[in-house]
Amino acid sequence: MKPALIVVFIAFAATLSAGAFLIRRQELRIRELESTVARQSTPEAATELVRRAGIEPGSHGAAGGAASTAPGASGSTEKEIAARTAQLEERIASMEKTALARRGTGSLPSDEELDAAVAKKVEEKLGEQKKNEGPFGEDKKRPMTEISKDLELTPQQEDQMVQMINDSKRAMFAEVSVPRNDGTNIVDDIVAALQDPVDPKEKAQAVFMKLFSDKIPGTDETYIARIMKSKAALNEQFKTVLTPEQMKKYERLGQDPHEIQTGYDPFEEYVAERLGKK
Repeated sequence: MKPALIVVFIAFAATLSAGAFLIRRQELRIRELESTVARQSTPEAATELVRRAGIEPGSHGAAGGAASTAPGASGSTEKEIAARTAQLEERIASMEKTALARRGTGSLPSDEELDAAVAKKVEEKLGEQKKNEGPFGEDKKRPMTEISKDLELTPQQEDQMVQMINDSKRAMFAEVSVPRNDGTNIVDDIVAALQDPVDPKEKAQAVFMKLFSDKIPGTDETYIARIMKSKAALNEQFKTVLTPEQMKKYERLGQDPHEIQTGYDPFEEYVAERLGKK
């Protein structure tokens, strides 16, 4: 499976989890409020409230020296604690009622429901794409004629884009097919995987993952880093051909520039030749 597809699933799962997160945050807030009520009910909390009222426990008034830590102060403190406790309890009850109502109406799914929804969505997505999948997962190939129609290209613009795409594909293939010390290359590994009699697709996917870890012979750069750099450079080249408005349309397509079919693909030609299909 391509990394892009994995990211889509993660993003979808994160979106679904947002609702559950709100419930968990409310529940956490409830616990915090309950803890606050408990702390404010202690003698230490009462003493602190007295101090905030400007009365120092154990102190005496300046005029007559009579004790000013009067029982009235304690009574006032108890009333304040009771009032604040009642407010907190009312807020907690309201939040609990809201949370339960949302769960009951299904506006916020449970964790189990989220997991099931994500799994179902992934299965549906894979099912839709199964017939179009290549050896490495999701296939985003589109003919140049479709891209041209989407972007409303002139014949000259289309020809220029085709030339840029073909040149980029040719240069990229030369880089990823650099021979190793034994004379083979990673493209040969893919060909060998596709010839596996048991599970060629799984073997090919395993080779594909090596693009993320193995380095191009003679360099310190991984295959995937070089490939992504090539794609980015190609997209920059398009800016010299397309108008700003056309470029915006192209970017909205989310199209892999190397997956635009121009009638030339050195990778497919090489694999077909090695497999004896050409």
